[in-house]
Amino acid sequence: MLFDRPLSNLETIVRDFMRIEGARTGAQFNVPESRPGSFYRLYGGDSWMITFEYLDHPADIEVFQPALRSTITGIVCPDVRQRLMRNKSHILINVSHGVLGNSPELMALMASIGREMEGHSLPQFVDRLAMCAMIARIVCEHAPAQAVHWTQSDQIVPGDKFDVYAAVGTVPSPLHIHPYLFGDAQSGKVGIRTFGARHFIGREIIVEPSVLPWAVNYETILTFLRVATIKDGYVIPDGDTFGPEDRSLSYRVLHREAGADDVPLCELRPLLFREYGFVADDYVPLDRVINDRAPPPELMPEDDEDKMELVNEWREKRALAEAIGGRFEVRARDSGDGGTPPARPGGLPAPGFGNRPVFGRRKA
Repeated sequence: MLFDRPLSNLETIVRDFMRIEGARTGAQFNVPESRPGSFYRLYGGDSWMITFEYLDHPADIEVFQPALRSTITGIVCPDVRQRLMRNKSHILINVSHGVLGNSPELMALMASIGREMEGHSLPQFVDRLAMCAMIARIVCEHAPAQAVHWTQSDQIVPGDKFDVYAAVGTVPSPLHIHPYLFGDAQSGKVGIRTFGARHFIGREIIVEPSVLPWAVNYETILTFLRVATIKDGYVIPDGDTFGPEDRSLSYRVLHREAGADDVPLCELRPLLFREYGFVADDYVPLDRVINDRAPPPELMPEDDEDKMELVNEWREKRALAEAIGGRFEVRARDSGDGGTPPARPGGLPAPGFGNRPVFGRRKA
């Protein structure tokens, strides 16, 4: 957290946090290490390890270079470089689970002996994000910040906008998913490559340059992630499609395995977006829905084993979709007279999961 002036109230901030968290959850904290006014290590509550460190000098601007190269940083904070140049001091906040912390060295050590880090589960990760956001909001109440560098997604958020970002009740939210924009803005075709999605599903997400506004593709990315991370949620299978109950849009999901110096990706490929009059060539229309419990014989594979495998796949996907209140359907690419096999299935959930509910598959 960056400030344009020196601060002298870190101890007050720490005490206020302990008071608020104690009233909110009953958590009690020990302070096993402290340097008055500059560093405090807290341990307590649900095995929280929290550190506050005040540094009475400007932050290293090199740390922010990747974020500064992102178009979205300039959109969210147009004067970001001026703010960094005026920076005089900063506070580092670290939230982890367990007494050992989560340093890169410790993570490498635990991996070498085949043990998971304490607090490794997704619910605990989400809790840490929420805790860190709450602490940052408390800091801003005591000392308005120039900017907040949210390192989990490598985003720089103006201090005066951070409360809005952090107040979003759903995780992941725009605070947690950095949309790196690419493509040709002059032609109107802009794509998105995320940073931060891997922390939730083990993959980043990409939408190739499209005539659709990047903001609606970004909203679809967030919904895709939210449904993948809710209770009983799952990542949509490779090749399947998803869309909301009102059938106003449809996207296909393609899984890309990790390349050299990269991580695995989920590509979201727009097929339909009625609001913008967008229909892709490979969109399968609604009148091609078939009864997947009793599919037309002419659309099924000839081999009995292949036929059973396909039916079982549909049954499993239907069960997963229904577990989150969704609906599963299969559409054929033609009426059956051309011998074309059924299209890959898509799901149509009931309303209630974010702005654009989707169907998907549990992450392996």
